[in-house]
Amino acid sequence: MTKPKILLVEDEERLLRIISLVFQDNGYDVKTAAEGGQAMSLWQKWHPDLVITDLNMKPVDGMALLRFGRLNYSTVPLIILTAFGSIETAVDAMKKGAFDFLTKPVDHKQLLEAAAHALNENTYDADPIDGLLGTSSIMEKIRQDIALFASTDSSVLIQGESGTGKEIAARAIHISSDRKDGPFVKVNCAAIPKDLIESELFGHKKGAFTGALQDRKGAFISADNGVLFLDEIGELPLELQAKLLHAVEEKTITPIGSNREISISVKIVSATNQNLETMISLSQFRSDLYYRLNTVNLDMPPLREKKSDIPELVCFFLEKFCRDFAKPTLLVSDDALQCLKKYTWPGNVRELKNIMERVALTCTDTQVESPHLPAYIITPKPASEDNILHLGDFDMAAQEQSLMLAAMDHCGWNQSQAARKLGITRGALRYRLQKYGIKNKTY
Repeated sequence: MTKPKILLVEDEERLLRIISLVFQDNGYDVKTAAEGGQAMSLWQKWHPDLVITDLNMKPVDGMALLRFGRLNYSTVPLIILTAFGSIETAVDAMKKGAFDFLTKPVDHKQLLEAAAHALNENTYDADPIDGLLGTSSIMEKIRQDIALFASTDSSVLIQGESGTGKEIAARAIHISSDRKDGPFVKVNCAAIPKDLIESELFGHKKGAFTGALQDRKGAFISADNGVLFLDEIGELPLELQAKLLHAVEEKTITPIGSNREISISVKIVSATNQNLETMISLSQFRSDLYYRLNTVNLDMPPLREKKSDIPELVCFFLEKFCRDFAKPTLLVSDDALQCLKKYTWPGNVRELKNIMERVALTCTDTQVESPHLPAYIITPKPASEDNILHLGDFDMAAQEQSLMLAAMDHCGWNQSQAARKLGITRGALRYRLQKYGIKNKTY
């Protein structure tokens, strides 16, 4: 098995040596650089899976290295380290595409966990059927629609609340189609800085703009003969929507800095939890692009509308996580099942899956009873507008956790809305929720 490759960038020699040994001792392949310029050269030659860099270095600092990475290697996550632990700086780095932000002196366990999360974020090892379980008539219709929509090259628009399984449905369309042997390429339109998303989609030529040190294919070319999944399509900047429309209609793209059109064969699957028709009325989304992307429509139902599927989902996830944790499979009492059925599930199937993971890990009995469930499942706590504060008011981890929790409560656990309220990307918010274990504290 190939070792994950990590590029460490730090101008303090002793710290660099210590962090390098930590990662090497935990099975990683490591190379080091003393500043951003050296790191850029090494990045081009070595192609690391993850970059961890100090922020304040000379002559080339960590923010310049971050921009270099987003321009040329946008799928490679980057973690910022700095001794200056202000939340404002963290937010700025994450807005520009950093995966995470850790302050010095950094705890080695915390650093290893952040690296593992960053590397796992770019993999997908779940079966697409995981989120499509259930015998309800709603789920039967969803599976029928997926089979039908996969049989043509027509564009598909998947709509639904956060956590309903939109990406899983997109992957199911891919593996059910004639393009299953082709690539499945995902672009999260909400997680990519606006000044980089055109390059992410259409690619660029070397020298097309400052920092473009080599040609980049872009998502359309990478997805040729396969499926391109445009997640959070409602977040696509208005000025890029015309170019996307042209690509969808003409089946050609033009990389930035090139005069040559490139023909592509791509099935477009888009997803959103926003009301695009409302956005059209507000001149925030092009109607012509909407109708092009919405050739056929798949509505993913919230869990509260298909509660008859909860027992099957609970058993499936419990069995999965008990197997993962090498524990005997747990049974579920009628009382616990009734609690789960009464809950409103603002986080939908994703929330149920996270809770079953926690139960499988923490339950020491042979059967899950209602006391094994989080307290908020039994007695949910209403959100309060007064709890929402501004991210810049905090510079401590405990306060940041409280803020993330308050924002998610207020927005009904809609991550896109909470991220906008906090002024960070959805990807950055999702990781920090996982990092602080907030997913296991409320819903």
